[in-house]
Amino acid sequence: MKLNEAERLILYNQYRILQALIPDEAKDFENAATAIQSGYTQEYARAVSLSNELDEESCREVKDILDMYRLLTAGYRDLIDKGGIDERRIKFPGFDGNDETESAYLGYVSYLLDDLGLWSELRRDGGYNNHNENLPVYREMLRILEGCVDKIHLKKSEIESILEHAPIAWG
Repeated sequence: MKLNEAERLILYNQYRILQALIPDEAKDFENAATAIQSGYTQEYARAVSLSNELDEESCREVKDILDMYRLLTAGYRDLIDKGGIDERRIKFPGFDGNDETESAYLGYVSYLLDDLGLWSELRRDGGYNNHNENLPVYREMLRILEGCVDKIHLKKSEIESILEHAPIAWG
């Protein structure tokens, strides 16, 4: 990453302000300020860490997956006969934090559920990193859901079909 002098000066000043405002992290802010002030370009990534942008299509896909789990949760709750359905498959299991794509999705899910408080019925303690690549499974589940006539009132057979290969949420 290359920064011009104005960008470096702004960052340097911000780190000095943070150093004064947050004493518990003062040493980290001091190190970042020094790296920026001294022009140690290889250390910029440590001082200025920005995630890669998640494009609109990917954001929409995450929201579609969360909406699907909302529908599954509501559909399961409304069933009279829940027999044969593993309740752990109804819970949103999350994404794989070790996979580059899913890691970005995981961050967005945490932001939506924990920071913004959306999809509150899907929130769970322990986070949403389940260490399994689930995106291909979610896409198949979404494809099956798309074929359902009344997505708001899912039938037991439709829920079972969607959950056939669904990952299990542990914890």
